Amino acid sequence: MKPIRDTVRSARARSGADGAWVVHDGDVIFSERDTGRQMFIVAAGTVRITVGHGEAEVTLGVIERGDFFGEMALLEALPRSANAYAVGETHLLVIEPGALLLRIRRDPTFAIEMLHRLSGRLRQSNLSHLAALDHDPDEDDHGAEPHEPVWEIGPERAARPFDAP
Repeated sequence: MKPIRDTVRSARARSGADGAWVVHDGDVIFSERDTGRQMFIVAAGTVRITVGHGEAEVTLGVIERGDFFGEMALLEALPRSANAYAVGETHLLVIEPGALLLRIRRDPTFAIEMLHRLSGRLRQSNLSHLAALDHDPDEDDHGAEPHEPVWEIGPERAARPFDAP
Protein backbone atom coordinates (compact mmCIF):
# COMPACT_ATOMS: atom_id res chain seq x y z
CA MET A 1 0.00 0.00 0.00
CA LYS A 2 1.13 3.52 -0.78
CA PRO A 3 1.72 6.00 2.04
CA ILE A 4 -1.18 8.43 2.53
CA ARG A 5 0.70 11.54 1.41
CA ASP A 6 1.78 9.91 -1.85
CA THR A 7 -1.72 8.61 -2.51
CA VAL A 8 -3.42 11.96 -1.92
CA ARG A 9 -0.82 13.84 -3.94
CA SER A 10 -1.05 11.44 -6.88
CA ALA A 11 -4.86 11.32 -6.70
CA ARG A 12 -5.04 15.12 -6.95
CA ALA A 13 -2.61 15.10 -9.85
CA ARG A 14 -4.63 12.46 -11.73
CA SER A 15 -7.95 14.19 -11.17
CA GLY A 16 -6.96 17.60 -12.49
CA ALA A 17 -9.17 19.22 -9.81
CA ASP A 18 -9.20 19.70 -6.06
CA GLY A 19 -12.82 18.49 -5.81
CA ALA A 20 -12.39 15.10 -7.50
CA TRP A 21 -9.90 12.30 -6.92
CA VAL A 22 -9.21 9.07 -8.77
CA VAL A 23 -7.62 6.36 -6.61
CA HIS A 24 -6.65 2.80 -7.49
CA ASP A 25 -6.94 -0.61 -5.89
CA GLY A 26 -5.26 -0.67 -2.47
CA ASP A 27 -4.58 3.08 -2.38
CA VAL A 28 -4.92 4.57 1.11
CA ILE A 29 -7.42 7.43 1.03
CA PHE A 30 -6.85 8.21 4.70
CA SER A 31 -5.57 6.46 7.82
CA GLU A 32 -6.57 6.34 11.47
CA ARG A 33 -5.36 9.44 13.35
CA ASP A 34 -4.91 11.53 10.17
CA THR A 35 -6.01 15.13 10.63
CA GLY A 36 -7.81 15.63 7.28
CA ARG A 37 -11.16 17.42 7.30
CA GLN A 38 -12.58 16.24 3.96
CA MET A 39 -15.67 14.14 3.43
CA PHE A 40 -15.86 11.96 0.31
CA ILE A 41 -18.71 10.86 -1.93
CA VAL A 42 -18.10 7.77 -4.07
CA ALA A 43 -18.89 8.70 -7.67
CA ALA A 44 -17.74 5.29 -8.98
CA GLY A 45 -16.05 2.30 -7.43
CA THR A 46 -15.82 0.99 -3.88
CA VAL A 47 -14.11 1.96 -0.61
CA ARG A 48 -13.35 -0.34 2.33
CA ILE A 49 -13.41 1.23 5.82
CA THR A 50 -11.30 -0.53 8.48
CA VAL A 51 -9.94 -0.02 11.99
CA GLY A 52 -6.93 -1.51 13.68
CA HIS A 53 -7.79 -3.86 16.54
CA GLY A 54 -4.71 -5.20 18.26
CA GLU A 55 -2.66 -6.89 15.54
CA ALA A 56 -5.68 -7.24 13.22
CA GLU A 57 -7.45 -4.88 10.86
CA VAL A 58 -11.24 -5.17 11.07
CA THR A 59 -13.54 -4.14 8.22
CA LEU A 60 -16.27 -1.83 9.48
CA GLY A 61 -17.98 -1.27 6.18
CA VAL A 62 -17.93 -1.14 2.44
CA ILE A 63 -18.96 2.06 0.69
CA GLU A 64 -20.17 1.99 -2.90
CA ARG A 65 -21.33 4.44 -5.55
CA GLY A 66 -23.62 7.14 -4.24
CA ASP A 67 -22.65 7.00 -0.57
CA PHE A 68 -20.27 9.05 1.57
CA PHE A 69 -17.54 8.53 4.16
CA GLY A 70 -15.12 10.67 6.16
CA GLU A 71 -17.91 12.80 7.57
CA MET A 72 -16.86 12.29 11.19
CA ALA A 73 -13.56 14.16 10.76
CA LEU A 74 -15.31 16.92 8.84
CA LEU A 75 -18.14 17.39 11.34
CA GLU A 76 -16.17 16.91 14.57
CA ALA A 77 -12.78 18.37 13.59
CA LEU A 78 -11.11 15.37 15.25
CA PRO A 79 -8.49 12.99 13.81
CA ARG A 80 -9.79 10.19 11.61
CA SER A 81 -11.07 7.16 13.51
CA ALA A 82 -10.67 4.63 10.67
CA ASN A 83 -8.76 3.77 7.52
CA ALA A 84 -10.20 4.06 4.01
CA TYR A 85 -8.87 2.02 1.07
CA ALA A 86 -9.85 2.03 -2.58
CA VAL A 87 -11.16 -1.27 -3.92
CA GLY A 88 -10.45 -1.16 -7.64
CA GLU A 89 -10.38 2.14 -9.50
CA THR A 90 -12.50 4.57 -7.49
CA HIS A 91 -13.66 8.09 -8.30
CA LEU A 92 -14.31 10.36 -5.32
CA LEU A 93 -15.92 13.76 -4.94
CA VAL A 94 -14.14 15.67 -2.18
CA ILE A 95 -16.23 17.88 0.11
CA GLU A 96 -14.37 20.43 2.26
CA PRO A 97 -16.06 21.89 5.39
CA GLY A 98 -17.06 25.15 3.68
CA ALA A 99 -18.34 23.32 0.61
CA LEU A 100 -20.56 21.11 2.76
CA LEU A 101 -22.22 24.15 4.31
CA LEU A 102 -22.73 25.70 0.89
CA ARG A 103 -24.22 22.49 -0.51
CA ILE A 104 -26.62 22.18 2.43
CA ARG A 105 -27.72 25.80 1.97
CA ARG A 106 -28.34 25.20 -1.74
CA ASP A 107 -30.05 21.84 -1.22
CA PRO A 108 -31.41 21.19 2.30
CA THR A 109 -32.45 17.66 1.25
CA PHE A 110 -28.73 16.85 1.14
CA ALA A 111 -28.59 17.27 4.94
CA ILE A 112 -31.75 15.17 5.42
CA GLU A 113 -30.28 12.36 3.29
CA MET A 114 -27.01 12.51 5.28
CA LEU A 115 -28.94 12.22 8.54
CA HIS A 116 -30.97 9.32 7.14
CA ARG A 117 -27.84 7.41 6.17
CA LEU A 118 -26.05 8.17 9.45
CA SER A 119 -29.11 6.94 11.33
CA GLY A 120 -29.10 3.72 9.29
CA ARG A 121 -25.43 3.15 10.05
CA LEU A 122 -26.01 3.71 13.75
CA ARG A 123 -28.94 1.28 13.71
CA GLN A 124 -26.80 -1.40 12.01
CA SER A 125 -23.98 -0.79 14.46
CA ASN A 126 -26.39 -1.18 17.39
CA LEU A 127 -27.70 -4.45 15.96
CA SER A 128 -24.15 -5.73 15.53
CA HIS A 129 -23.31 -4.88 19.13
CA LEU A 130 -26.46 -6.62 20.38
CA ALA A 131 -25.66 -9.70 18.30
CA ALA A 132 -22.14 -9.76 19.78
CA LEU A 133 -23.60 -9.61 23.30
CA ASP A 134 -25.91 -12.54 22.50
CA HIS A 135 -23.10 -14.59 20.94
CA ASP A 136 -22.05 -17.66 22.91
CA PRO A 137 -18.24 -17.92 22.61
CA ASP A 138 -18.49 -21.68 23.15
CA GLU A 139 -20.57 -22.09 19.96
CA ASP A 140 -18.82 -23.26 16.82
CA ASP A 141 -18.78 -20.58 14.06
CA HIS A 142 -18.17 -22.83 11.04
CA GLY A 143 -18.12 -20.78 7.86
CA ALA A 144 -18.61 -17.41 9.51
CA GLU A 145 -16.32 -14.63 8.38
CA PRO A 146 -14.14 -13.49 11.28
CA HIS A 147 -14.58 -9.80 10.45
CA GLU A 148 -17.89 -9.18 8.72
CA PRO A 149 -18.62 -5.51 8.02
CA VAL A 150 -20.62 -3.70 10.67
CA TRP A 151 -22.53 -1.89 7.92
CA GLU A 152 -22.56 -2.08 4.18
CA ILE A 153 -23.98 0.47 1.80
CA GLY A 154 -24.58 -0.50 -1.79
CA PRO A 155 -26.15 0.98 -4.91
CA GLU A 156 -29.61 -0.19 -3.84
CA ARG A 157 -29.44 2.35 -0.97
CA ALA A 158 -27.86 5.09 -3.07
CA ALA A 159 -30.05 8.16 -3.31
CA ARG A 160 -29.98 11.11 -5.69
CA PRO A 161 -28.39 13.74 -3.39
CA PHE A 162 -25.14 11.75 -3.26
CA ASP A 163 -25.01 10.68 -6.89
CA ALA A 164 -22.21 12.20 -8.93
CA PRO A 165 -23.25 14.83 -11.45
